[in-house]
Amino acid sequence: VDLAVRQGEVFALRGRNGSGKSALLLTLAGRTRYTKGSLTVLGHELPRDMHAVQKRVGLGLFDDLNDLPNTQLVRHAVGAEFELYDRTLTKDDIANYLEEWKLGDIAEKRIRELTRDQLVHLGIALAWAGHPDIIAVDDIESQLTKDQSAAIMNDLISLSRKRNVTIIVGVLERDLAAMADNAYYL
Repeated sequence: VDLAVRQGEVFALRGRNGSGKSALLLTLAGRTRYTKGSLTVLGHELPRDMHAVQKRVGLGLFDDLNDLPNTQLVRHAVGAEFELYDRTLTKDDIANYLEEWKLGDIAEKRIRELTRDQLVHLGIALAWAGHPDIIAVDDIESQLTKDQSAAIMNDLISLSRKRNVTIIVGVLERDLAAMADNAYYL
């Protein structure tokens, strides 16, 4: 794989299930070690500067990596994420944050009560908690309609433009990859 991603763009990694999209996303985020080649993310050489990269790359929800407990309330999940960055939010702060992300109506729901669409959006909101330079998002199609996946992609594009954050997203569908500023097929 040879790719360059520019600041503030949405970059799609497209491939079939099992093609390595998730593994590449996690490698770019400094969460997985690779066996050969060279990788520089935000001027940091991996794996040497892995912790520096991890601080600057936010992750959406990845299965078996940063899953949320099913019984946890959404507002508690948001509060816990901000505590990772040494920020304690009041209940009102959390409510305002969720409103900002158009998730205000789910604050008192348990994670298991969320629709797949709500869970993906929550993952994106949680990824932003540390104000990263890059956000890695995967699996925006599983258990969702094409329209829902396209709406998530549009939200990622809007986030990228509004906050000048680079978004790298793993997708299966050609139409979703075409919505991105740039794409790479695995």
